[in-house]
Amino acid sequence: MRVVVIGGGHAGIEAAHAAARLGAEATLVTLNLDQIGQMSCNPSIGGVGKGHMVREIDALGGLMGRLTDAAGIHFRTLNASRGFAVRGPRAQADRVRYRLEARQALERTPGLRLQQGMVAALGWEAGTRGLRGVELTDGSFIPCEAVVVTSGTFLNGRVLTGARSQSAGRAGEPASTDLAEQLRALGLPWRRLKTGTSPRIARGTIDFSRLELQPGDVPLPRFSFFGSPSALPQVPCHIATTTEATEAVVRRNLERSALYGGHIEGLGPRYCPSIEDKFVKFPDKGRHQIFVEPDSLETAEVYLAGLATSMPLDVQIEMVQSLPGFEQAEILRPGYAIEYDAFDPLMLDRGLGVRDLDGIWFAGQVNGTTGYEEAAGQGFLAGVNAVRWLQGREPLVLGRHQAYLGVMVDDLVTKGTDEPYRMLTARAEHRLSLACDLADVRLLEVAEEAGVLGLAERARVRSRQVRRERLHAACGAAWVTPGNELGTIVKAAGHPLSGGLSLMELLQRPQLASETVDALLAQLPLGSMPVGEDWDAHWEREVLRFEAQCAPYRAREARMLETQRAWDHVRIPEDFPMATVEGFSHEVREKLLRHRPETLGQASRIPGITPAAVTLLHLLIERKSR
Repeated sequence: MRVVVIGGGHAGIEAAHAAARLGAEATLVTLNLDQIGQMSCNPSIGGVGKGHMVREIDALGGLMGRLTDAAGIHFRTLNASRGFAVRGPRAQADRVRYRLEARQALERTPGLRLQQGMVAALGWEAGTRGLRGVELTDGSFIPCEAVVVTSGTFLNGRVLTGARSQSAGRAGEPASTDLAEQLRALGLPWRRLKTGTSPRIARGTIDFSRLELQPGDVPLPRFSFFGSPSALPQVPCHIATTTEATEAVVRRNLERSALYGGHIEGLGPRYCPSIEDKFVKFPDKGRHQIFVEPDSLETAEVYLAGLATSMPLDVQIEMVQSLPGFEQAEILRPGYAIEYDAFDPLMLDRGLGVRDLDGIWFAGQVNGTTGYEEAAGQGFLAGVNAVRWLQGREPLVLGRHQAYLGVMVDDLVTKGTDEPYRMLTARAEHRLSLACDLADVRLLEVAEEAGVLGLAERARVRSRQVRRERLHAACGAAWVTPGNELGTIVKAAGHPLSGGLSLMELLQRPQLASETVDALLAQLPLGSMPVGEDWDAHWEREVLRFEAQCAPYRAREARMLETQRAWDHVRIPEDFPMATVEGFSHEVREKLLRHRPETLGQASRIPGITPAAVTLLHLLIERKSR
């Protein structure tokens, strides 16, 4: 089994690692081995929705969570004051250290080979579309039976700053044009998309005393369920805000922007707009936050997250120096926009394989997504499914109720995307079931099926699951009354009881302070409250409270899931005569033909497909199967 992964970004890292872990002879081909794991934009990992996916990748055996812990220099939980299910871990990574950790992790993976070069074309068996390997621009050829394309922004990439435009995959690296033209020539549907970066500033030219301090969390959290917290020195981030002068600079120079000067045809990410877009599209918002974040412990560069721009350099200087504390700031690397080819994810099956080409998988920005985390998740699944295809097995498909990774893939291959897709918790219908900090136990069965996570790590998760169940059972059995010791603790905390109830029922009350909960748990019979190196009592208390408080809602959610699961198990035959069968409206037929859903569940989630159309489709499938 030979798998070639094209690209050494976050999707490529996960795809190559997963394929090799599953026994394939994997080769990762990238333009520059020193740029494996490069963070072209802000060197941060996670956030709301995104952090959930990193935890899921980690629970399945992927690398991103461990790399982040090894390279993290600032950790913070977003939405910490909100519900447990929507809290999102986020870390600022040391850009230099992250690249080093990523490369070393791949070099330590048995069966994985790294090769520097640029893929020019996919090679096919004469007269067929059967894959035989990839050809590099230097004329060499790598034979393989499966290819995972994780080309990021490199396919026909163009870097734009003001009116200046140059062919590039990102600043300082050439675009991949030969492969891009071959993929277009194959008839794969493509579009142009756009993203951008912010300027990087010399740390010594910033007056940090005028900025709002943003310290990291204490105690230091971690991303991976299986590693240790970062051993690197932790540094603070800061927040600046734009001023009226900033807005005046932007508005005065709008026509000099590549975006508003008519030099860009691709759509940019809705949820990460450029500073030009912020002032134009949100004119009532007087100020915009700029997050001042360290780039690395090894360099003096600082990244201005929230100031992505395609303005020419002289305008960027004026814009940056209009920020309080940045009057003397020096730009080390200007921001820029980049436009590139992306392909319509509707051409993919649920395993991220290209439907009409055997042995080809796409993952990451080439599928129209934006973000390191989205790319890594797709890369992991594509790498796993490339190997499963070579083994003659069905692809690994995560349901929307199982993981944010499942939500993302289902959104892409069912609905498609016309703009760079970013994961948000709002995209998931079953958020209560998808709390990121429970991903290890939630995805244990999937991890065992996928086979990437090590045996020792699976055993740790299983042990944690058993101990958690024991604690929950003890709380369900413990009775709290006004007259017993547990009731006395509750009364002393200012919450007198009128009758008896179980401790698990009592924990549904959000007004109980954490100290009170700790005191109650300390009264449980010896052995009910687990201890040990792999058991964080503080953390497990929060898990316990979340599960107690959400139990009624999760039960209702589970009932709603039954209908969805039933539809998701009804497959639409590949030879179903969608174009000729009677009973569908023109709109329904057109959308079914375009989206080509594999199951009734997928069909039901296509915008414009009515419940009546799904019911009719179900009847027609049953009639055809008789």
